[in-house]
Amino acid sequence: MMLEGFYQPPGRAAREAARLLLGDDHCLTLSVQDVTQTFTLPEIVVSDALGTIPLSLTFPDGGRFVPTDDQAFRHWYQQRCKPGLIHRMESHKRGVIATLLATCLLIVFYVYGLLPWASNAIALRIPTSVEQSLGRHTMTLLQASDFKETALSAARQQQVDVLFRQVLPESLRGARTPVTLKLMNVPDVANAFMLTDGTLVLTDKLVTLAPGDDALAAVMLHEIAHHVYRHPMRMLVRSSLVSLSLLWMTGDVSGVGDTLLQAASLANELQFSRGMEQDADDWAIAEMKRQERSLTQMADIFRLLIAESKDEQGSGLPNWLSTHPAMQSRIEHIDAAAQ
Repeated sequence: MMLEGFYQPPGRAAREAARLLLGDDHCLTLSVQDVTQTFTLPEIVVSDALGTIPLSLTFPDGGRFVPTDDQAFRHWYQQRCKPGLIHRMESHKRGVIATLLATCLLIVFYVYGLLPWASNAIALRIPTSVEQSLGRHTMTLLQASDFKETALSAARQQQVDVLFRQVLPESLRGARTPVTLKLMNVPDVANAFMLTDGTLVLTDKLVTLAPGDDALAAVMLHEIAHHVYRHPMRMLVRSSLVSLSLLWMTGDVSGVGDTLLQAASLANELQFSRGMEQDADDWAIAEMKRQERSLTQMADIFRLLIAESKDEQGSGLPNWLSTHPAMQSRIEHIDAAAQ
């Protein structure tokens, strides 16, 4: 049987018209211009059958031949060689369904099992010097933006500092990455967050907003819990692992790949943040009880944050698109703990 097709010489992108003579045995004869070569099937590599994609033949020198009559070559080839695993699975609907199900289960296991475990294991083993370097870099970025030095009076700063030292559990005072307090001023922003180096940032407006020491202590303990669980490093490591996984699967991050990469990383970080916030709330509640502080004030500060946050009032975002659990559900959880 003689097949027409195109031949691509090794190391070149140009294609040339060629012919392939299929023998009755396992021999093939390739004719390109005035050159004729004979090969046996074990000497060449035939691409896997993927749907209707034409099969290609790769010769020992790296040259490739693609027949124009793909069905004729498939028929000849399959009479002499068993179809590959991928082709056999594609030929059976049960195999396709089983493969799809296995892929989905593997993805779920990776996202909800392997990825959190690996993130936690890596974060706990990152040297302290790396955490401190990342924290200093973040602080530099904050100071270069709208975050300025605190405008609170010296007396109020001292009161907050004394409260912080009272709130900080004894077990954390000798930690490898100690917790420190940093008051900063951001116009009209009531916020608190923890950096990777253990720096607890409180904004002036949040300090002013707090109805009492226990309310401010609740915010401090919530952020300290993030440090206890190494949440900042775990989020950073997990986001990096997601990015590297997508890079490995797609091969690049250009065009659509870049968009998918950013979207997947964002969705992953949002989901993980909700879990971290819930863990931090539970730790703070337990510590508030141990220190015999008012959980009512903890719920009150969250209610005040709802009133202050324009995003919470008017954005209408669904819960799955929020980095924090719904404030109302957090308040109900605190009220239940208080009772």
